[in-house]
Amino acid sequence: MSEDLDASGSLPPSDDPTLAARAEARADSVARRFDKSDWIELLSALLLALATVSAAWCAYQSTRWSGVQANAYASAGAARQESVRASNRANAQIVIDVQVFQSWIVARRDGDTELADFWRERFRTEFLPAFEAWVASVPAGEIPPESPFSRPEYQPAEQIRAAELEAAAEAASAEARDANQTGDNFVLLAVIFASVLFFAGVGTKFKGYRVRVAMVSFAFVMFVVGIASVFILPQNVGL
Repeated sequence: MSEDLDASGSLPPSDDPTLAARAEARADSVARRFDKSDWIELLSALLLALATVSAAWCAYQSTRWSGVQANAYASAGAARQESVRASNRANAQIVIDVQVFQSWIVARRDGDTELADFWRERFRTEFLPAFEAWVASVPAGEIPPESPFSRPEYQPAEQIRAAELEAAAEAASAEARDANQTGDNFVLLAVIFASVLFFAGVGTKFKGYRVRVAMVSFAFVMFVVGIASVFILPQNVGL
């Protein structure tokens, strides 16, 4: 055995081509594995950078849409208040129209033409078109059935305005709900990108090559899903 040792005390290089080939293949395998590890590190660093920026963008978008939601709810509340005021004014005007019309009916029934004309001159402008259409629906001198308040010509302006304001309030509320849902979606995406940061960062700490590949690959898939969802959602830049 001592005869096989060289002066340095180690075995001399083998001339066996099989052993040399195995050693070279082992060296190539180590080199390839080292290169693959470098790619894993590079991909992980890239994912960390992109996921950080994406998470920050989602947080910004969530804040922006929260502002849209607050403004829309404020607009809805103001519109509803104005709608209530307009509705109250419309109800008061309708009561006046009804009372004056009833006085005209009584005078007309009693045959007091002068008193009937007195009350007719006090009809509101908005009530006159419906009253005239109601009277014209039967021969002259007769009192038509029902009342002019059921005629399509009776359209108090304040009543119409109240309906328009209520519709505007409902539209603003729908906008607020949509903004709230969009903000919640961006919060969810921020959580997804935070998960990408976790898996991409922790994945490189494992010694097993396959485990590292699995962790970083999972982080990459989550990032692709998250970034695709970001582009689908509406953006609020605020510039």
